[in-house]
Amino acid sequence: MYKKIVFIDFDGTITTEDTLVGAIFPFVDPKEVDEYNGKLEKGEMTLSQVVRYAYDGRPAEWLPKMLEYIDKVKIRPGFKEFLDKMKEMEIPVVVISGGVRQFSERKLTPYMDELTDLHAVTLSTENDEMHLISQYDDGNELLKKTDVMALYDYEYAIGIGDSFTDMNMAQAVDTIFARDVLAKYLEKQGKSYIPYEDFFDVVKVMEEKFGN
Repeated sequence: MYKKIVFIDFDGTITTEDTLVGAIFPFVDPKEVDEYNGKLEKGEMTLSQVVRYAYDGRPAEWLPKMLEYIDKVKIRPGFKEFLDKMKEMEIPVVVISGGVRQFSERKLTPYMDELTDLHAVTLSTENDEMHLISQYDDGNELLKKTDVMALYDYEYAIGIGDSFTDMNMAQAVDTIFARDVLAKYLEKQGKSYIPYEDFFDVVKVMEEKFGN
């Protein structure tokens, strides 16, 4: 059993932008993106439905261009320092992404030795079409993060996120670092959170709150 564990989102949290949206954006009508994001915000479509609409059945030949885009995406400042600090504090870090595994693995290759696990959605390109494969798709979330969290035995959980995919995770952890959409959601829910802009902010709070 872990005394403490960190569950961290990838898109918009470790990266400075949402790669799931950014990778598909050049290939689809921006009006469609706005329309379906609006339906998501109103609760007319689930997150799983919106993401599958964007990716499933699209040409597999798009993938190389998507990966070129991924290579240009920046990692949020302080991430390496954050991982070093967690190693020093003996707190395991598990990445749980509702995005594409090929994207997250590509960006996290230099850091894999410092991560306990990486969970993400696999993008299949069989039959020249893209299809998202997730064993944790519950129809609402493409990857239900709380189901992944349940795979681990721990006393105290810390979450770090930024958007729609992190809302249920935020309710399930003991301490949540939040920014952007997630922070606004938690404010409406009346749930306390710790704001952050980069991982230097996270490291500072972790030292203050959990340092010996």
